[in-house]
Amino acid sequence: MRLDRFLSKTIGESRTSVKKLIRNRQIFVNDIAITSDGFHVDTAVDVVRYNDQVLEYEEYQYYLINKPQGYICANEDNINPTIIDYAPEFIMYKLHTVGRLDKDTTGALMLTNDGKLTHRLISPKNAFEKVYIAEVDGELSNDLIVQFRDGFVINDEFKTLPATLEIVDKNIGRVTVVEGKYHQIKRMFGAFGLKVIRLHRERFANLVVDDLPIGGYRRLSRDELKYLIKD
Repeated sequence: MRLDRFLSKTIGESRTSVKKLIRNRQIFVNDIAITSDGFHVDTAVDVVRYNDQVLEYEEYQYYLINKPQGYICANEDNINPTIIDYAPEFIMYKLHTVGRLDKDTTGALMLTNDGKLTHRLISPKNAFEKVYIAEVDGELSNDLIVQFRDGFVINDEFKTLPATLEIVDKNIGRVTVVEGKYHQIKRMFGAFGLKVIRLHRERFANLVVDDLPIGGYRRLSRDELKYLIKD
């Protein structure tokens, strides 16, 4: 990999900025100052230093965001702001969202550039849980708990897989599902005449956003990632 590209990806600066660092003899490869931005780095062997710190290149990036309202889960859109545009790291690493949350939905959303892991996480056969808090415009009944548990047909399109509904308050429910059809949570309540007026995803697989304010984001920890990629 070219040294300027390596630096851009590891320290998050533009190609123009990192070229200045190289030409000012601020970058060392195997303890030798490199002055050519076209120098090639072997990411598996070479030790690159900047400001006395070793820079480590990771091919895949994994982030968790407590998604704010108003952003859509797409890489590009001509009308609405996308969650990819929300943070420079998401653009720099060319991330994509793992699944989708609606524009007005908040909560746990994972982003990565690891397509293989994304496929694993969104496949219903792997049954990764998604937990939502839904506030609706009516009162929840105990009958709904049974309906959600047994599954039901939505608009003659599909039958939902078994889901768990916990009534938190008279009009607030916690729903756990293992699938992610289009607008599924809203459509599940809508099938019983209830409109979702607020939706927040508390958990995606093992990822929770208790430590993040709305709009906050961070890299996944090693333990979190280990759980997601285990066989």
